[in-house]
Amino acid sequence: MKMVYYQDIMLGYVTIEKNELKVRDYTLYQGYYCGICKSIARRIGQIPRLGLSYDAVFLALVLAGFEDTKDTLKLEHCITHPIEKKPVIYDNAAIDYGADVMVILTYHKFLDDWKDEKSVAGFAGKTALRHAYKKLEKRYQNLCTNVEKALTKLSLLEEGKSTSVDQTAEAFSDLMEVLFTGFLEGSSLSAKEEKQTRVLAQLGRALGRWIYIIDALDDYEKDMEKGCYNPLIYRKNHLDGMDALLYQCLGEIAMTYD
Repeated sequence: MKMVYYQDIMLGYVTIEKNELKVRDYTLYQGYYCGICKSIARRIGQIPRLGLSYDAVFLALVLAGFEDTKDTLKLEHCITHPIEKKPVIYDNAAIDYGADVMVILTYHKFLDDWKDEKSVAGFAGKTALRHAYKKLEKRYQNLCTNVEKALTKLSLLEEGKSTSVDQTAEAFSDLMEVLFTGFLEGSSLSAKEEKQTRVLAQLGRALGRWIYIIDALDDYEKDMEKGCYNPLIYRKNHLDGMDALLYQCLGEIAMTYD
């Protein structure tokens, strides 16, 4: 039976309602998205850019709220937009962190693809990113260790065909908590920053829980047909109560963000 790992869950659920944004807000959002992509290319290489997602933009936007510096926005061309210039934000620590997080997750995706399927793309990807990952591992020692622990915990639950959506969602929440709190790793935190870190941990956990459950719902019928693991398949009441659980997660996200 094919298992469903974190890379099949993430990423792409946390997107914007474009029609609700003012022009300047959408330009800023684009600047963060392209800024992360450019940051990866500039500091690490081209291959990891394939792992870019909108969730990383949300992560960078939230974390940038703790920075006092103003955003430096430039209009530039890129490979995918050779004619029309796109806004790009530079000199932003949160953007660089979001880029580093995407490389860490992309490396693990390729690594899992190679371990599980012996895919050529997985081998090529993990080989190409190994050096970059080792550099990031030195910079974010606790982050990388905790990411590996969270992924191992989730994989074991899925391999064991866990019947508890709570347990599997919580394991994914562990991963998201690590990603949201890793930005301040190694810093000497003030009392205010320690409180902010605790709130970021809660935000990451609630978001992780929501992402895992909404993905399980999205893939429920497809996983039934293909024989892929999905905790809702093994759950006693299957889909009963899932809507209330999702709204609870969204409520926690809104509360912690506020």
